[in-house]
Amino acid sequence: MKKFPSLIRLPSNKRFEYEPRHYDPVKEDIENRIAVIKSEMGQSEEANEYKSGISGAFKRNYGGTTKSSVGLIQLVAFTVLLGGFVGWIFYGNLVLYILMAFIPVYFFLRLRGRF
Repeated sequence: MKKFPSLIRLPSNKRFEYEPRHYDPVKEDIENRIAVIKSEMGQSEEANEYKSGISGAFKRNYGGTTKSSVGLIQLVAFTVLLGGFVGWIFYGNLVLYILMAFIPVYFFLRLRGRF
């Protein structure tokens, strides 16, 4: 279910997830020797997997799109409210009736996925 946009931005709770890691020098030494032998034989798949895993982690954790869409929604809501107020001052209740007609249509189309 989609949430309706609001003018107040509340901070979300962040969970602390701790995964303990244990250092095993024997296992690390074996993995390093296997990696060296594979690279000498021309089988360097592990290096490519490791590199793509790092770049994928950066792409997953980057959350710039959601913040910008929330800011855009707040800007549009503020502009509509300000425009409605200024229109009400200059043109009277006609502007309020027009806004009351277009706002439900906008939310209906938004819930349908067209906006």
